[in-house]
Amino acid sequence: MKREIKKSISYLVFLGVLSTGAYALLFNFIKIGIRPLLGIFILMWCPALSGFITQLIYERNLRGFGWGLANLYWYLLSYFLPAISGVLAYGFIWITGLGQINGNYQFNFFHFAIFGIILHLVFAAGEEIGWRGFLVPHLFQAIGFTKTCFISGIIWAVWHFPLILSGKYLSNVPVAASLAQLVIVILAMTFIINWIRLKSKSVWTAVLLHASHNLYMQNLFDPMTSLTNLFSRYFSGENGFALIVVYSAIGFILWRKRAGLSAV
Repeated sequence: MKREIKKSISYLVFLGVLSTGAYALLFNFIKIGIRPLLGIFILMWCPALSGFITQLIYERNLRGFGWGLANLYWYLLSYFLPAISGVLAYGFIWITGLGQINGNYQFNFFHFAIFGIILHLVFAAGEEIGWRGFLVPHLFQAIGFTKTCFISGIIWAVWHFPLILSGKYLSNVPVAASLAQLVIVILAMTFIINWIRLKSKSVWTAVLLHASHNLYMQNLFDPMTSLTNLFSRYFSGENGFALIVVYSAIGFILWRKRAGLSAV
């Protein structure tokens, strides 16, 4: 147990150093007018690189990340769960009048279903190999599922804070509200993605779920929704209350099924 905690702490140190450099690079890209996509890519791969460095130092190998493939069921669940969650969350927004379908939204199948998912997979892999490939299994072995979800979820949320504080991410509501809502939705999502990662024994299910979430929320539900008033913005978006409720309900259901999970 002490070794797992020591490795986790070492991981967080490397993550802090690499992420600080990546954020500096990203914000300088934005400042001088360069498209920040490369900076975002570097930032999102900091968790994975931190895991690789830590594992190589302690174990001299890159085993234990969950490189193996899972059954098809887990990939279908990982891909469609964010889509179903989006339908429930945004369906509530549309039905209650908090928002309406954006008539100017044009769906491009190639851009969404092929290019979109590939791009999000490449970016999400950098985070998930670090979060769910390295950190979560080590914490789980030391402190169990519930504490692992809260600790890894808070770390995951705080890691995003500079983006919100800079006004470059989730800036549709005041900063304090955006930070608070982000913490809540990420904690809820953490229970879901951690459970699926540990149950499937594959990091690739977490990568797919993360990519699918970004794809459906950022490229489908959010742009196809027009908000009707200022109050609506607190319910819409990746950290909106509508999605918080849906993810929290799913997370609670999976938390009750935590018995029998294994980090192997």
